[in-house]
Amino acid sequence: MRQQPVMFALTLSVGLALGALGHHAVNAQQVPPTTSKDQMSMELASLDLGREIGVPGWYLRARLITIEPGGNDAVHSHKDRPAIPYVLKGTLTQCTPNGQCRELRAGEVGIADKDTIHWDQNNGTTRLQFLVLGLFNQPANTASGALIR
Repeated sequence: MRQQPVMFALTLSVGLALGALGHHAVNAQQVPPTTSKDQMSMELASLDLGREIGVPGWYLRARLITIEPGGNDAVHSHKDRPAIPYVLKGTLTQCTPNGQCRELRAGEVGIADKDTIHWDQNNGTTRLQFLVLGLFNQPANTASGALIR
């Protein structure tokens, strides 16, 4: 009869230890990627905000980002370039240097404000595509065939 409480205590201890290890592994800091892998960005349109609302040097642009399974973009900051990603297809995983990750699925939207430092990755098995609307303080890349006004 005395074995039951001892076995319970042992099982509880092992469970707590494994839980702590699992929590540490999931929340462990990742090394931010410094280069992009299997990622493509296409500018769809760019609007000169100097002409439109008197904010010279700033542009509103729309980009289509595609990341293949296992791919990522390099870690980057959104200081001076806020953006709003909208997931069209797949699951977007956004990670920060402190180890926090969040997932956005098709139909979901995120926000990248002035304090955002992160990278995007595709941990899934299908192609990820998301639209990014953002402000940028240089002209769009006209060589990509982007529409500029």
